[in-house]
Amino acid sequence: MAIPSGPIVLRFQAAAATAMPKHARLRTAIVDAVEAGELPAGSRITGERELSLMLGLSLGTTQKALGRLMDEGFLVRRQGHGTFVGSTRQPIAGSWHFRFCPTDGGRELPVFATMLERRLEAQAGPWSVVLGPDPKGYVMLRRSLDIGGKFTCVSQIYLPASRFGRLLRMAARRLYDTNLKAVLEQDFAAPTLQSDGLANMMAIEAAEASVMGVPPGTMGLQVHITARSFGRQVISFQRMLVPPTSYALKFDFNPPDQAAPMSRASGSLT
Repeated sequence: MAIPSGPIVLRFQAAAATAMPKHARLRTAIVDAVEAGELPAGSRITGERELSLMLGLSLGTTQKALGRLMDEGFLVRRQGHGTFVGSTRQPIAGSWHFRFCPTDGGRELPVFATMLERRLEAQAGPWSVVLGPDPKGYVMLRRSLDIGGKFTCVSQIYLPASRFGRLLRMAARRLYDTNLKAVLEQDFAAPTLQSDGLANMMAIEAAEASVMGVPPGTMGLQVHITARSFGRQVISFQRMLVPPTSYALKFDFNPPDQAAPMSRASGSLT
């Protein structure tokens, strides 16, 4: 028997005044209910059609939200039995490039990463200028970063395919809620030993705005980060978009256990 959908309905309705698309509102409502313990792991949720009627949504909108949650592992569909709450996710461990916290210095928000796209990029761009030419092209990993359920960032990271092409063949779940720097160190013997970055304000384009739940054209923060390994060899180029938020973004461009003083800066977007 399906568990009551009250928590989903209440959380969905509470976000009615936000600019988030309806499918994103439903996804967020379910994720928040799961993380709050209102939807226990292993329990069956209300069917798609019934949930659509309860929320006043089209069946397609509901299916889009639930489909994404199944891709992420929050929900699991069992043929002939229904859709169930999966295991709760764990935030990225050991993150040090991007950490968000209240401006009053409270606890840092957890970060959850979802793989949106990964492909071989053959075209030139800012990444090829930074990484240099590679006859095999560049691995591109595009992820959404859920910052403690408060807002969503979008990250694109590019790496030389000659060395990191295996990232395209890894199991998708390996790259969810994962510190990619740890993957590069453990699987490719390429620890990130030094980084530097540039940040500027820009209008968020439609593709990213849809993922972030903000109107296209919203001004956000664009951050470019270049990461280096042994011998100062450049191993990755990352572009991250941050929507307007009152939370402070803390930059750490050196590994936490590195003896040299860390370069830090914090600020908020309002």
